[in-house]
Amino acid sequence: MRNKGLLVVGLLSCAVSLAGKAQVSEVEPGKYPFLQLDKNRLEFYGDTTHFNTIFEKLDSLVFLGKGSLSILHIGGSHVQGGTLQKTMRAKFDHIVPGAAGERGFFFPYHMAQSNMPTDFHVEFTGHWEGCRCAKKTELCDYGMSGYNATTYDSGAHVKIYMEDVDGKNYRFNKVRIYYQMLPESFETALNSVYGSFTEKIDSVGQFVEYTFGRTYDTLAFTVNKTEPSQTHFILRGIQYITDEPGITYHTIGVNGASVPSYLRCQDFEKEMTYLTPDLVIFGIGINDANGPVSRFSQKRYEEEYRELISWFKKANPNINFIFLTNNDSYYRRRYPNENVYKVVKAMQNLAGETNGAVWNLFEIMGGIGSVRLWEKTGLARADKVHFTPEGYQLESDLLFEAFRNAYGAYIKRTSSTLQSD
Repeated sequence: MRNKGLLVVGLLSCAVSLAGKAQVSEVEPGKYPFLQLDKNRLEFYGDTTHFNTIFEKLDSLVFLGKGSLSILHIGGSHVQGGTLQKTMRAKFDHIVPGAAGERGFFFPYHMAQSNMPTDFHVEFTGHWEGCRCAKKTELCDYGMSGYNATTYDSGAHVKIYMEDVDGKNYRFNKVRIYYQMLPESFETALNSVYGSFTEKIDSVGQFVEYTFGRTYDTLAFTVNKTEPSQTHFILRGIQYITDEPGITYHTIGVNGASVPSYLRCQDFEKEMTYLTPDLVIFGIGINDANGPVSRFSQKRYEEEYRELISWFKKANPNINFIFLTNNDSYYRRRYPNENVYKVVKAMQNLAGETNGAVWNLFEIMGGIGSVRLWEKTGLARADKVHFTPEGYQLESDLLFEAFRNAYGAYIKRTSSTLQSD
């Protein structure tokens, strides 16, 4: 009884703390009058208690310092750019001060001749060719990253190192290198600086996993021809892992990607069973809906999304989803894209089917035509589709505030129940 009482006191204290924080907006009041801040919330559909599994994992981390929460954010260029995800990752880490957390899964885009986030860097030797699932003309075999980087140069070297984010350095004591495992594939070899380690090859998940006796913040390896039949190496992604409690924020982003782009990734479903996220934040839709209203089918969009959702459910039957609606945008920079209304409705339908939540960015940012106001205030680019770094920072502030408020409301409900008991 005494232990339960202490738990109630601790839970109530945290509830009061989070409830207080929930009253303090991440966004300076009045700075952007076009924002609909009263709409900034997670809208839950279906069985609203389904999301409690996410909050319970946070409870374990916050109150007991145990367990983990695995989040995957997937989308197009908004995700590949990395600004939104970098700030979201830092904000989630602040929920559990002192927890290690993981950088999780990512793709080193420079190796495929594409733009990269600023929170990590890659150096490499040899010639590498990129392949991207959003380009229908590039007929490659993709994994869950939607990107390939291929080299035919034995001895090519790769080095990936992380930048500190808000004073935090994402270290790992285990790493997975995902690559297409074929008889003709080169093999990986770690640099000698790592000392002792164990190596495990998973031919089903198509990755090699290295486990170390200590933590590192830099990965350095070489791809080598060890058999006459070997001709090349196709990199599909990297995953940093730590055995410490904390929150992992994986990212999968492909410039120009639509839902069908990811459905073209033959090994997506198979690889995802090894990532097994608890929560998926879907941000796919801006490219699906980019065009005249007459050319966008809400029915087909929902059907394609359902197939992608089924892949995630096979990886984790208890998975949760947050659907991020499209932002307001213009088609060919001249025409307000009214397909956004269909996207919002589709996501609400999908959230109802999956007991998920919708975060209506379109409505929160000001509705139809509001991207012009974002552009005038330096928050959106001239293409009226993408945001500036300041715009993505604002988006992350709003999204995290909506999540934090939902978690705060859950804690208040839980603490009230415990107190009545």
